Amino acid sequence: MVENTGKTLRADAGQPVASSPSTFRPVNMPVPIKIEENAAGQPTAVKDKRRMPVMTIEDHWRIDDEWWRDEPVSRVYYNVLLTSGRRMVLYKDIIKGDWYEQEY
Repeated sequence: MVENTGKTLRADAGQPVASSPSTFRPVNMPVPIKIEENAAGQPTAVKDKRRMPVMTIEDHWRIDDEWWRDEPVSRVYYNVLLTSGRRMVLYKDIIKGDWYEQEY
């Protein structure tokens, strides 16, 4: 059981629960990833520790948002199935040309 002392959360042993900013991290942050793509710009393989071919692109969509800001968002997302059976959501940052994995 955790007791709320109004200042700090403490476990039953009376030890303070870590609450420094370094213990928190954003959820669902994109991770840079290396991708092989075809002439149309679609992913054909993920290059992580080894090459993993894309078996099927199950869905794709484009997001163009915040065009009025200094750094607008322009991405093409792909929901892919790899030959290993693993499913991944990938996106290409159209502005920078970089690929990312984004878990959902």
